[in-house]
Amino acid sequence: MELDSSKLLKLSMHFKRAQKMLLAEKVETVGQFRDCVTFGFDYFQGYYFAKPVILQGKKLEASKIVIMHILTLLVRNVDNGEVVRYIKRDVALSLTLLRLVNTPVYGFMKHIDSLGQALIVLGRRQLKRWLQILLFANTEKDKAHSLSPLLILAATRGKMLELIAEKLRPGRRKMSEIAFTVGIMSLVDALFGMNMEAILVQITVSAEIRDALLFRTGFYGEILQLAEFTEQADKSSQQMIELLSSLQLTAEDFYELETQAFEWGNNISSNMGHAPAKKTEDPGSATDITEPE
Repeated sequence: MELDSSKLLKLSMHFKRAQKMLLAEKVETVGQFRDCVTFGFDYFQGYYFAKPVILQGKKLEASKIVIMHILTLLVRNVDNGEVVRYIKRDVALSLTLLRLVNTPVYGFMKHIDSLGQALIVLGRRQLKRWLQILLFANTEKDKAHSLSPLLILAATRGKMLELIAEKLRPGRRKMSEIAFTVGIMSLVDALFGMNMEAILVQITVSAEIRDALLFRTGFYGEILQLAEFTEQADKSSQQMIELLSSLQLTAEDFYELETQAFEWGNNISSNMGHAPAKKTEDPGSATDITEPE
């Protein structure tokens, strides 16, 4: 933020010639993002991607409501039959799920032709990950390139919250699952261009998830604030230190979790076919989104 465009261009050219990967941190505006893309940056981090542009009167697409409902059902651990009934409400989603489990990545000899089988084969945890990322990846298909930063940010934020929950509440897998969901859902207002409260009117979530998303309160709200602090240039280091202290998490441990989350988010993006300019030999197909552990 302290460099004007000409100095930034000169620096980026210098480091690109040295074959360095460039990370643009604290990207706060559309203009900054476009400049960094033009200058050849490889990775991006910044709160600009998480700021929703509110469109008055807008409603969630039916397919997105279905996905959101399925996610809440999975969080509530309802039986497979109820999950399958919701999936069947969207023909395209049903076909995509069947296509996913029949891809070579799963290596099944027998063709899977029912949603019940698909859910058993895929597993609830993997299904939840897949749906949460699909929620972002399938919006505005004709503008997929512009969604890559938001997709990466959502995946990174979700994983960061999950890792923090695992660190602070070891052995309580349910809490880490909820934390991942809170992280992903914390960006649906930016995704859909709607107020969070309006979105939560259309879907059902638990009180603790709702409080975290609307008011940043409770355990999940606090770790969400911590993740957001890493993205916002206007938050002071003192605020982060106080929150880390409140959560009894050391700065060193948090940095390690943050790094793991960044790597995971970038891996997910690559698997979804939205690699942020980093070249790989085989970026993978759009359906190859098995979760990297």
